[in-house]
Amino acid sequence: MRRSKFPLWLWSGTAAVAIVGFVLNLFGVLGGALYVDPAQRALDATSLEIALQSARSRMILAATADSNLAETLGSSVFSISIGSDPPARVRETIGDLMRRALDRRHEATRAYIAELAVAGAVDFQAASRTYDALVDAERAAFNIGAYRAVNAFESELSARMVKAQGEAAMKAITLQRDRAKAKAIAASRLLTLVLVSLAGSAIVFVAAMAHAQAPGPPPGVPRILTIARRRLHARCPATEGDAA
Repeated sequence: MRRSKFPLWLWSGTAAVAIVGFVLNLFGVLGGALYVDPAQRALDATSLEIALQSARSRMILAATADSNLAETLGSSVFSISIGSDPPARVRETIGDLMRRALDRRHEATRAYIAELAVAGAVDFQAASRTYDALVDAERAAFNIGAYRAVNAFESELSARMVKAQGEAAMKAITLQRDRAKAKAIAASRLLTLVLVSLAGSAIVFVAAMAHAQAPGPPPGVPRILTIARRRLHARCPATEGDAA
């Protein structure tokens, strides 16, 4: 008779149940890193992206509001009415304010570019170089063309940032659906892991209790009984026939 390569106790029902329980427990131990963690990392990445896009949207919106406020306050001096025959002192004072407003109107745009760079909406170096070149050209030869060129840059930048702000806000909204899906997947995997671990522990417990309640014969007893029976048959062959 060919002997099995595996111990006989591995083929018993109790051992099979214990092996199944061990495999389930092993899945519970390794499943946290291999099964649950990827889903949790995807959820964390989506949540972080939502926070970044929301912050970017708010920063661009605040920077645009500051720029519009500075532009409004800076241009308000040109709406002052001094009458048809103002005193020389009034005319001189208003003229100085208007020249100061024209000379310093670029500071608000520079601050606007810096705030947008902090939000990650523009390249600060490239935008600053382009704007400074336009401002230098305006100061070198102040005319309507140079003035309009600077204004066109500011208007184009504002329009581009309004679009960028809307896109960031919309992306943060659309990512909410992805986060809800990732959260559901992570929760489902965690629940599966817990149930499998509990099932493995329960199976191992049941197998251990079954083995404790139905103990087998002491080691070596079946072999001793078999040897004794063979010797008995060898000495008394008629006994086997009578038993038959």
